[in-house]
Amino acid sequence: MKNMKKKKWLAAAMMLVLVFFAACDIPDEAIAVTSDMEEMEAQIFVPEIMGGQAEEAEADYIHAEPVEIVVYYSNGRADGLEKEVLEVNGMTPEEIIQILSRHNIVSIDTKVLGFTEREADGQGKRVLELDLSKAFGEYLRTMGADGEEVILAALTNTFLENYRADGLLLTVDGGRLETGHGIYTEELVYKKLEAKSQSGD
Repeated sequence: MKNMKKKKWLAAAMMLVLVFFAACDIPDEAIAVTSDMEEMEAQIFVPEIMGGQAEEAEADYIHAEPVEIVVYYSNGRADGLEKEVLEVNGMTPEEIIQILSRHNIVSIDTKVLGFTEREADGQGKRVLELDLSKAFGEYLRTMGADGEEVILAALTNTFLENYRADGLLLTVDGGRLETGHGIYTEELVYKKLEAKSQSGD
């Protein structure tokens, strides 16, 4: 009788062990399935997010349509003006100054300190107010009278034509522009500066 009880107890114990191992196997399988699902979700979900960001950035770039700007600069003899039409992704005073620096109309370290547009009278006259850093004044004072005239004409014409304005009030570091050839307190206007005739041309 004792042997029968012992055998039954052993059989019950074995069943419990088997059930225990079987129960332990289920979470492992569940974890494996869950892990596989997470990997699949990561493979599907992450590219969608990254793709969305790339598509959004690309859309912004596509919608930033280029605009044409006109730039005046000195001719080869520095006695007249030439001009070119360029495409930029956005017209700003800073962009214009940067382009003019490549043509030596302003120094490479010239910065825009301020820029405003205003209506000067009740008849639609528009005036631009441009304040440049002192580097521009220092650069301009190294020029002779003809060079100064060309630089101011190129700068003025470029801003007036692109912003469709009538006058440009130019200041340096918040104050008036003054050189050895002139003091500029009045509005500068568009100037058609043609090359001077040369003998033998």
